[in-house]
Amino acid sequence: MKLQHAAYNALLPAAALAARIAAPFNAKIAEGLAGRAGFRTRWRDQASALERRGPLVWFHVSSVGEFEQAKPVMNLLARRLGPSLEIALTFYSPSGMQYYRNFDRSKKIPSIKFLDYLPIDTPDNMRLCLDTLVPDMLVFVKFDIWPNLLMEAARRSIPQVLVSGTLSSGSHRLSWAARSFYGSLYSRLNAIAAISEEDAERFRRHSSGPVEIVVAGDTRFDQVCDRIDSSTVTLPAAVAAAGKTWIIAGSTWPRDEEIVISGFASLAGAHAGAGLIIVPHEPTKERLAGVGEALARSNLSFQLLSSLEGGAKVTESVIVADGVGYLAELYRSGAIAYVGGSFTTGVHNVMEPAVLKLPVFFGPRIDNSYEARRLVELGSGTIVETARDFTREIDTLLSDRALLDMKGAAAAQFIRNHCGAAVRCVDLIEKYLERKR
Repeated sequence: MKLQHAAYNALLPAAALAARIAAPFNAKIAEGLAGRAGFRTRWRDQASALERRGPLVWFHVSSVGEFEQAKPVMNLLARRLGPSLEIALTFYSPSGMQYYRNFDRSKKIPSIKFLDYLPIDTPDNMRLCLDTLVPDMLVFVKFDIWPNLLMEAARRSIPQVLVSGTLSSGSHRLSWAARSFYGSLYSRLNAIAAISEEDAERFRRHSSGPVEIVVAGDTRFDQVCDRIDSSTVTLPAAVAAAGKTWIIAGSTWPRDEEIVISGFASLAGAHAGAGLIIVPHEPTKERLAGVGEALARSNLSFQLLSSLEGGAKVTESVIVADGVGYLAELYRSGAIAYVGGSFTTGVHNVMEPAVLKLPVFFGPRIDNSYEARRLVELGSGTIVETARDFTREIDTLLSDRALLDMKGAAAAQFIRNHCGAAVRCVDLIEKYLERKR
């Protein structure tokens, strides 16, 4: 462990130099470096403004997905501990920080009193962070733990908990070169709330000592249910007023759009009441132009979602979303969902459409998603690899409303049955907070 830790610290300056070299050619790296500049002053200023009337819990998340997993835990912890609780929230990824500041349409969490990037994980930086914040607890989410932060906090006997912990069988953390290093890190945690028994068992095999490992479930289920049940985001009234059976293609990439657009063009004649709403994964000008060109090739005209503001009516069978933050609400208007990503890195979030009683379609790469695999097993999720597959499967549902409703209801029941992870995570956090006191 000591040799591996020394090697890790020796590589950090090289990694930092590589990031500075790459920054002019990579906007995300440049944004991350700029966001971390001057962190010492910001951390001291924010920490000095904390009231410290109660516990200070530091949540660290990597990006958007991990923040979404942390939200139900933070919300429930705030409800239990009351206004004296203060939360420090740090992000690793610029996309996570940007989402929090600009695009998170859900209600902000009042207990979050400190917000910043986690600086580069050098021993000096982590000592400064802990000296400045003096947290009562550290909570990591999913797998984004940082060696120097974790080890320095352990030396100070600060309780540390990993929630929604994942350790898949194919993780690089289980490779021969990494498993002993990560195993020693897991052993310095006080507790791990794993998402499944399989993950918990892998954590047990690759850690030692007194770390408490429990199966709590995945807080993403709680977050999805909370967001759907409490959302105040509204869509242009024209979407609902159009009276169409909407197929919502969410988080799509170009390969997804090829299948969905061509498949929908083949469906349109037989199902005149059907409509398609396409929500690109990143609706940049370039991506929107690409979607428009794909629609033109299939002789489909469309309207931009933004054009429906102010009382305009739906006049086309296809709508393209040209903004962010509306996807969950668009699913609410739909009858069937296609979720993108499964022709690239892996399928995106299938839980939002599922909890809203939509049968869910996606491409072949779903190994990254437990819930997508389970939806397939339940018959509420369907893999389509070609436009012909899409046309055939969607036609079956549009021709049999009872079957569509049955598959959608089963999808929603599956999601609802998996809620409750946040309660188990907060129980664990409170247990170690009490010991700290």
